[in-house]
Amino acid sequence: MGRNPNRNPNQTDCCNPVKKPGPVSIDHVLLALRETKEERDVRIRSLFSFFDAANLGYLDCAQIEAGLSGLQIPAGYKYAKVLLRDCDANRDGRVDYQEFRRYMDDKEMELYRIFQAIDVEHNGCILPEELWDALVKAGIYFHFLTSFYLGFFEFFPNWVFYFVDFLLLY
Repeated sequence: MGRNPNRNPNQTDCCNPVKKPGPVSIDHVLLALRETKEERDVRIRSLFSFFDAANLGYLDCAQIEAGLSGLQIPAGYKYAKVLLRDCDANRDGRVDYQEFRRYMDDKEMELYRIFQAIDVEHNGCILPEELWDALVKAGIYFHFLTSFYLGFFEFFPNWVFYFVDFLLLY
């Protein structure tokens, strides 16, 4: 699909390109989110504390399930067991803050790499055309995609997708 002829040519002025060379690091994530290390620390600590409602200093499967339930994520999705498996580096059946933090670092860098791959113009935001191309390349069902794309972008022709929005998908 070609570029949208109705797109505002100045649309990318509001984007936040990360002009940091080298492999993806937390510094790239911070720049893309326009977040300081301290703000990120508070955000991740707050998320851990949300799950650790009993203030035990660690998360177990029951706490993760309760937290996911509080986020309206049904238990049937088995995210709690997957999160526990992926975070619990020492395999003690618990996730302490440092394990959770390493998981968040790795996951946010992974998502940033994916975001970069979709952001082919490397302007710090995903344009509708870039999203279309990425979904088609990923083999997303064409009729659904066409309906979504045409319906959504007909009403929001100047829409862009920032990295912070991308994080919310995970």
